[in-house]
Amino acid sequence: MTNVFGVDATRRGRERVREVFTGRKVASLSPAELEHAQCAGYEADGAYLVGRDPRAMTRAELEAMGHEPLSPMEAIRAKCLDCCAGSAHEVRCCVAMACPSWPFRTGRNPWRAPASEAQREASRRNAARMHAASSDTVKITGPSDGTSAPALTDRG
Repeated sequence: MTNVFGVDATRRGRERVREVFTGRKVASLSPAELEHAQCAGYEADGAYLVGRDPRAMTRAELEAMGHEPLSPMEAIRAKCLDCCAGSAHEVRCCVAMACPSWPFRTGRNPWRAPASEAQREASRRNAARMHAASSDTVKITGPSDGTSAPALTDRG
């Protein structure tokens, strides 16, 4: 799937752009290339570049690489969509049953027990309490000293 600029818009396509350093020897890189590789998510491990440990990276570094904050279920669903060329129908019809992500492909955890009636009722009470709290807030529309706010004029 390519966008109007001819760039592969899939997650895998964005990965390919960063993979220019895969298999490269550290000794073959200039200092500028080594810095670029670090920004792309690589680090030196002996003679070759390997992927950096995401636990040691900041959120800003991960976002600069093009990663978005996702829950684990969202990440699995995104990978399944990528594997099936972006087609939700193909994800639904997937026959790769040996894939570890297959049970999770629809974005649901089949191993998670359904919520009990008590949990659902507690969620309803919390939602009602949050809704009531948000409607009780006072909106201030003018200065707090009792004077009237200056009128805004269009100087266009």
